Amino acid sequence: MNIYKFDNLICTDIVINFRGKEKLLKNVVIDTGAAQSIINSVSVESIDILAEYFGELSTTWGIGGEMAFFTKTIDSIKIADIEFTMLEIDFGEIDSKGELTGLIGIDLLEKMRAVIDIEIPKVILKK
Repeated sequence: MNIYKFDNLICTDIVINFRGKEKLLKNVVIDTGAAQSIINSVSVESIDILAEYFGELSTTWGIGGEMAFFTKTIDSIKIADIEFTMLEIDFGEIDSKGELTGLIGIDLLEKMRAVIDIEIPKVILKK
């Protein structure tokens, strides 16, 4: 898995596909403190992933306080050589500057069987 540090955070790049449109997202944080993965909604507007709010907005809490988000089923998301298809994922404004495009949380790290060595940094995906 290709990882690097950005703003002192461990990051990787992912590819997201929605209704036949694909986008490479850089600076996606590998976040063991996040229960759920989330993609910065501003980063995917160009492939037509847009908020379509019906009823109440969903909200979550984190270090930065309360945040509204919406959920969509995407065609696929590719992280390293692992591809998840027809995946339900959350989208919200996680970084108003637009530098961070997402967080890979425990939900996907467990499915990937990721082993993280923070010192190097290195992420190994167990078979």
